[in-house]
Amino acid sequence: MNIGHAEKIWLLLIGLTVAGAWFAETGHPGWPLTLIVAGLIAFKGRMVVDHYMEMSRANARIRHVLYTFITIVPLLVIFSHGWGDLFRRLTTLN
Repeated sequence: MNIGHAEKIWLLLIGLTVAGAWFAETGHPGWPLTLIVAGLIAFKGRMVVDHYMEMSRANARIRHVLYTFITIVPLLVIFSHGWGDLFRRLTTLN
């Protein structure tokens, strides 16, 4: 059986998903875990955008919008860990 490029990327994404779930279940809440999770999100997002959505060959504007999105999501994970209480206070009506 010959495994193609798409299948290798898919297996890598599955492995990273399992690793992320394992880290979330066994890790201690803190900056190291947050940075690992954010890194996994960024890497997996880039792999999906480049290899499955084939954005590396798409219009530059669309590609940059998606790259910006997959950069913002991990940053929001980091910001929510470090400044979650501030975000909560800013976004509640009380």
